[in-house]
Amino acid sequence: MSNQQMSKVWTVVGLFLLYYALNTWIVTQGGQEIFGAKLIVSNRAPAAMWGIPIICIALFLNSIVGTHYARRTGPNWHERVPIVGFDNISSGTREGRFYQGSMLALLSLLPAVALLHFWRLFLSANVVTTEKPPREASSIWDWSALTTLNDPARICTDLVREGGIPSCMKNATILPGLEPTFFALLTIAAAIAFIKHWRAIFRR
Repeated sequence: MSNQQMSKVWTVVGLFLLYYALNTWIVTQGGQEIFGAKLIVSNRAPAAMWGIPIICIALFLNSIVGTHYARRTGPNWHERVPIVGFDNISSGTREGRFYQGSMLALLSLLPAVALLHFWRLFLSANVVTTEKPPREASSIWDWSALTTLNDPARICTDLVREGGIPSCMKNATILPGLEPTFFALLTIAAAIAFIKHWRAIFRR
């Protein structure tokens, strides 16, 4: 694959990454999706939860492509960033370096920062089991709430208690313990790929 082709792949994956991260961030702040986007779920806590694996997979792919590109080019950092939107640019100029830095920040760094935000919301979310009567799980890591693989619990945007019984509002199914562990492994893989990508760009 040529450098130009790799740039196009990195651009497509990066734009999807930015698009999904931006829309998920907006939803987690109480807003609505923009540009006609439709998330898997459009409630705060569930959107953050599902944003994690999607962003991780896209960030992993983005970083792998970016790393290969960076290792094949050089010797300056701005030459190691795939070119977005053009066949070729003079990246050594002041404007070129600014453009390359901006694209790297938008298509790689910003989604990574968004991922941290989604994890913060995910970790602080309330979880209520679907058993009768329902009970509030201690956290998303509460394996005791994983009594079945068929809708064992719900992650809540809002938690309401009526007569001491918890009720989960604007929710989505979660597999306590299991899904957070899987998402954590995805995040570790994405983080390793992300770090390798940035090290490849700014290597001496």
